[in-house]
Amino acid sequence: MILLLWGVYYFSFRVPEKQGSNSSKETTEEDAGFIPSLSTMKDASKIVLVSDDRVLDPVLSAEDTIVKYYLKENGKTYQIGIDGKNRGNISDKELLGIKDVFWSPDKTKVISKFSNPDGSSSFFLYNYRDGSSVPLKSNIDSIVWKSNDQIFYKYFNSSSGERSLNVSNPDGTGWNKVVDINLKDIVIAPIPQTGLVSFWDKPNAYEKTSFTSVSIIGENSKTLFQEKFGADYLWNRDGSKALLSHTDDTDKSKIRLAVINSQGGEYRSLEIPTLVAKCVWSVDNQTVFYALPGSVPDNSIMPNDYMAEKFTTADTFWKVNTKTGEKARIVELDKISGRFDAINLFLNADENKLFFVNRIDGKLYRIDLN
Repeated sequence: MILLLWGVYYFSFRVPEKQGSNSSKETTEEDAGFIPSLSTMKDASKIVLVSDDRVLDPVLSAEDTIVKYYLKENGKTYQIGIDGKNRGNISDKELLGIKDVFWSPDKTKVISKFSNPDGSSSFFLYNYRDGSSVPLKSNIDSIVWKSNDQIFYKYFNSSSGERSLNVSNPDGTGWNKVVDINLKDIVIAPIPQTGLVSFWDKPNAYEKTSFTSVSIIGENSKTLFQEKFGADYLWNRDGSKALLSHTDDTDKSKIRLAVINSQGGEYRSLEIPTLVAKCVWSVDNQTVFYALPGSVPDNSIMPNDYMAEKFTTADTFWKVNTKTGEKARIVELDKISGRFDAINLFLNADENKLFFVNRIDGKLYRIDLN
C-alpha cells in the first residue's frame, strides 16, 4: 500500500505544471444571534472570500504575496493572490486519501499525510525545488518541522511497543531519538528561539494534559503544566509565553483561554471562551487575534465534540492584549455577513490582513485589519 501511494505521489508531482463563550449562553445575544444566510457572504465589506475552493492547509508564500493550498477533496495544488485574484495551478494531479499537509518554513518542501485503509497513516516528502518525492518510514503518526532542514516526529516501534520522539532530516535519514514517551496521541511544537521542543497529549476533556519540554538532545526534560483538563497550547513567536485553552473546571460544555510563561508559571485566565485552534499570535508576542465561537450546544463536551466536528460555531472576531487583558473587536457585527467557524488563522507579515478557513464551507477568507 505504501509503495502504491508513493508511486501516485511521485508521478503526480514529478513535473508540476507552470502557473500564470463557547456556548451561546456565554456570548452576548447579538454575537450569537447574528447568523445571516450564506448567500449574503459576498456582500460582506470586512470579511472577504479569497478562494472559492475547499482548501487544505493554506500557507502564505515566502514572499508574502500569494497563498498556496491543496484541494481538500483530491489533493490538487493551487496558488492564489492574497487579494483573491490570479488563481493558478501548481499541480492538477489527484492525491487521493490526502489528510493533512505540513509545509516547511521556507515553503519549498511539504510533507503530506495520507490515510490508509487499515486506519494507519503514511507520510511523503515532496521537494518543490527539484521535484523529488520520498516516502517516510512506517509507524509515524505525528510530525512537525523543526527548521527547513529537520523535522520532529513521534515513532511507534510495533515490535517492542515503545514510543519515542525523534529528530531527523526531512526525508527521515540521519535520525536521532530525543526521548522515550508513553503517550499514544501527541501534539509536537518546537519552542521558538530555543533549543527545546515541547509536546503534549491530544486534548481530552476527561484527562489532564501533560505539557512537557525537552532539549533536542534529550536532556532537561521538564513538565511545564498539567493542571487543566482538555488543554491545548500555542507558543508565541519568541517562546516567552504559551496560550492555552482548556475545559472549564466545573462545566465540560465550556472552554477557557489563558496564558502562561515559558516555564509553565504565571497562569492567568483571559476570560475568553475560545480554543487555541481559533487563535494566532501577533509578531509583538503580546497580542492574540481570535475567533469567539457562538452557538455551541449546551450539552457539548469541549473540546472533544468540536474536534470531532459534531457541530459548527458562529464566530465573531476579536483581539486581546495578553498583558493587560484588554479586548477589542476587529470586525463589527454589521460587517459580518454569513456564518463563520474559523480555523487555521494566519497573518501576513505586515499584520494588516488576517486569513482563516471557514469550517462550514471549507473556503479561505480574509479580514482586512486596517
